[in-house]
Amino acid sequence: MKLHNIRLTKKDRNILQAMLRSGSHPARVIKRANILLKANNGMKDSDIGQHLDCTTVHVAQIRQRYCTQGLQRALYDAPRSGKPLTFTGSDEAKIVALACSKSPKGSSRWTLKLLAEVAVQQKIVEGISPQSVWLILTRQDTKPWLKKNVVRSKTHI
Repeated sequence: MKLHNIRLTKKDRNILQAMLRSGSHPARVIKRANILLKANNGMKDSDIGQHLDCTTVHVAQIRQRYCTQGLQRALYDAPRSGKPLTFTGSDEAKIVALACSKSPKGSSRWTLKLLAEVAVQQKIVEGISPQSVWLILTRQDTKPWLKKNVVRSKTHI
């Protein structure tokens, strides 16, 4: 007898079947939904593993998550802590504003290295690499090394 028997509610079963029909979810979520539906139909972990090309341990883990923590936790991974954000939105806005300003004397245009150096000199941020400047500017679609940038409100475009 299994420790974690799956007995899907009608609502959960409908949610899982709708996910499979839509096909717009990550592959791992689809696989987990299939595991739950097959387990609900009484299939053994080893059979489910063979059908879905996964281990019996994985199937057992999904069963356990559903029984102890519910459908959402069985389908989706828990949030990971990860590294906290290095720069705030205010820091990023200041770097973008700096990139949109006139380049310093002796330079015909901004470079990523120059932007990083000036941001540290002006104490916008404590330390920033040219790569981080590039990521910030890319998110804002700002390219000071290609053309003159003008900051405009998105409502007037």
